[in-house]
Amino acid sequence: MSRTILEILKSKGKFNEVAKIAFDCVDTDRSGLIDASELEKIMVQIAIDMGADPPTKEDVVEVMEHLDEDKSGKIDFNEFKILIRDVLEAMLEDKDDQN
Repeated sequence: MSRTILEILKSKGKFNEVAKIAFDCVDTDRSGLIDASELEKIMVQIAIDMGADPPTKEDVVEVMEHLDEDKSGKIDFNEFKILIRDVLEAMLEDKDDQN
């Protein structure tokens, strides 16, 4: 799995493909933007998948503020890619720590 994550992170095409699939899954209202409630849902799922505590409302607000570079109150695809890169890198670090 570590090799797959590394391949995704190293290939712009693969990374964009993975990010777009994830974005489309999170953008449940198909608006082309992710709002706070959609972000919270994915953060909860990521926490479950990683065996971590679920995020607090404050965590969601903090991540939203971090990702929402244009301060529109919503996350566009380019902003979302920051989250995907962070998650993949965390997964890679977690795998390295277990070895």
